[in-house]
Amino acid sequence: MIKFKAFLFMHRHLLRAVCVAFAFALAAGITFNIMVKPYAVYADGTKVEDPYIVSADGEELFIVEDEDTAEQVVRDVMEYYTPEDGDVDSIKLEEELKIEDKPLFIGVKPPTVITEEEAVEKVLASNDTDEPMMHVTTASKVDEKKTVKPETVYEKTDELFEGNTELKSEGKEGEKIVTNEVVMVNGEEKSEEPVEEEVIKDPVDTVMYLGTKARPHDTAWADYSGEPFGTMDGMELVNFGKQFLGNPYKWGGTSLTNGTDCSGFIYSCYQHFGYDVPRMGFYKMGKGVCLAEAQPGDVIYYPGHYAMYAGNGMIVHAYNSHAGICMSSVHAPGKILTIRRFVEK
Repeated sequence: MIKFKAFLFMHRHLLRAVCVAFAFALAAGITFNIMVKPYAVYADGTKVEDPYIVSADGEELFIVEDEDTAEQVVRDVMEYYTPEDGDVDSIKLEEELKIEDKPLFIGVKPPTVITEEEAVEKVLASNDTDEPMMHVTTASKVDEKKTVKPETVYEKTDELFEGNTELKSEGKEGEKIVTNEVVMVNGEEKSEEPVEEEVIKDPVDTVMYLGTKARPHDTAWADYSGEPFGTMDGMELVNFGKQFLGNPYKWGGTSLTNGTDCSGFIYSCYQHFGYDVPRMGFYKMGKGVCLAEAQPGDVIYYPGHYAMYAGNGMIVHAYNSHAGICMSSVHAPGKILTIRRFVEK
């Protein structure tokens, strides 16, 4: 023990020098660590010592200067996709975002930091591709004004033949407010579903007369089924056909000037107005009517013969080789089998 104390006493200057050297070395090490602390950089070379990284589902999206900037970028992106119209019920990100310190290491190339504006532009540009960085889903309620169609009601009348209708009073459209729930992802509409509606103007019903009068037995085939297939004034057909009065009859023909038979006359008149009717078989077409309700343009079928009703008990038709295209009494060709209506106003 005495020898050890003597050793310390003899070498105290050396020990003091060692302690001082250690202290200097320790201080120098701390200073070096401070001098070489890792950092990130902006594009212009500005250093950022504590940057933050934003990642989605584990994938790095971008690096910004601090946590506040990272959060602001996310808010900016969500605000960009927030609809201006309607009441927003919800807005959310489909990805799981994480905002945290970016690990930095000495000896590794400093990562690049971008500004808030650059980060927003980067996300929005990515969202226009097939691999968006973020999916912002919004749900909002949007009001839309729509018309309410009037309903049609019927009043029976014995002034019309059974099944026939006639307008009594025109209806008027109403208005309603339809509230739709609209779901959008990154500004693109994905679904729209009505959730509520309110009528703000009631519609006025259309009133139609509905005939109840029994038809007389003035045709052999009491077939009143079917519907017209065109809308026009049948008198136009009659007037067109009357232009060719006196022109020749020709079996199998369809020329109103050089020769036509009875069905060819009907065929050519309707073809002129754009109705692609077949060459024959008119008794199967359109809507059946009785003679008492026949209108100009209706096609009358007799045994082996066709004619067009011209009104006032008259027909226009390609009768035969002797008469050609002519006007006749509706009963001249014989027994009426059926009358078919192809067009009506």
